[in-house]
Amino acid sequence: MRGKRELISDLCAATGATWLLEHIPHRPVLMVLNYHRIGDKDATEYDPGLFSCTAQEFDWQIGYLKSRFRMATLDEVTGLLSGADRLTEPRVLITFDDGYIDNFQLAYPILRRHGVQGVFFLPTSFAGTGRIPWWDEIAYIVKHSRRTRFRLEYPQPQDFDVEAEGIDRSIMHILRLYKQPAMRDPGRFVEQLEQACDSSRPGAGAQRCFLDWNEAREMQLGGMAFGSHTHNHEILSKLPADGQLQELMLSREILEKELGRTIDTLAYPVGARDTFSPETINALRQAKYRAAFSFYTGFNPAASIAPFDIRRCGVDQQSRKRLRLQTALGSRAGNLWF
Repeated sequence: MRGKRELISDLCAATGATWLLEHIPHRPVLMVLNYHRIGDKDATEYDPGLFSCTAQEFDWQIGYLKSRFRMATLDEVTGLLSGADRLTEPRVLITFDDGYIDNFQLAYPILRRHGVQGVFFLPTSFAGTGRIPWWDEIAYIVKHSRRTRFRLEYPQPQDFDVEAEGIDRSIMHILRLYKQPAMRDPGRFVEQLEQACDSSRPGAGAQRCFLDWNEAREMQLGGMAFGSHTHNHEILSKLPADGQLQELMLSREILEKELGRTIDTLAYPVGARDTFSPETINALRQAKYRAAFSFYTGFNPAASIAPFDIRRCGVDQQSRKRLRLQTALGSRAGNLWF
């Protein structure tokens, strides 16, 4: 069943409302669109919710955005923050979190062909490894479950019925449970999920999921930019102040060593409002970061771009009609992601 937003997008396209919004005067606003993975979500053993779109759709999206808006670079965004540049029209920045290998294989050639910079935020402990992150471990365990119904007790009791709810929605709800502030013991959570599902996380020797440093350097030579996504993709607000600082400094040190340039921007892992705090911002300043990107929706009007809370909107399998309506509304309203 199609959601309300898609139905509204269909109606606006059919009545000409989207076209009208695209052609009336726009406000000076920074629209940061965030992606994770490009490809077929039905072909993965891991988290299907990370697939923002197929390669074909990504190609269309970048072409459409470039035809309608000025595409920004990371240097331009930091210039806006420092006052070296001024926002007088809508600009769109394209970002990616996590550094999956499909970013190199699929997204990078498309961005380069269109002459558009993508900004890739890397958790440095993942780069070039066979490491499987917690969200993909969780999805893998659920997809290989020998039970369709099970109960989790930590961090709070909750029952799941995969057959009734569907595999994708069950994974999404379990991941949401994991991300709760009350969840302080990741190892305990994953172990109880293995027991509840009677299945195991991926074993050693799993396929490489993340791009390596040679691929990152090739992308940088091709015009892409990079930032930090911490070292271990920890939710920063769950760490003590010294742990946050260590994550930020180690990630920056590795990125600068491997890429040979200053790295002073970060995307908060998960990126919701409760995943960073005033302590986090103090740690960012101490580690000499200039800017940080959140991920809880919304755009950034010219007069209110917060250096350590640059808001981003996720691209999440929406139709072309919906993307058109979203960006038309956002560039007109200044802070709306529909």
